[in-house]
Amino acid sequence: MSRYVLLMSVLAIASLVVSMDSGAGQDTGAETINMKKGVIFTHKKHQTFQNSECSQCHQLGNWKIEDWGKEVAHTMCISCHDLSEKGPLKCDECHK
Repeated sequence: MSRYVLLMSVLAIASLVVSMDSGAGQDTGAETINMKKGVIFTHKKHQTFQNSECSQCHQLGNWKIEDWGKEVAHTMCISCHDLSEKGPLKCDECHK
């Protein structure tokens, strides 16, 4: 019986730690981001599509996107838009 109580206590504490680390009070960034070449990135909309799973795009911990630039943006954005069948795929649909 005491092993059961210990196990339940450990699980309860673990779930509390996970829920506290799930983003409460976390800076979620700007709602929109003005990027180069007239691209307006709707950060909030993408968070909704990704169910606030920031790690889909960002590196955990420092929340950067490694080597961000034209090639990474085109690879990451277009492949995700194509896969999800949502969002722009053609140049002039992003670049106004």
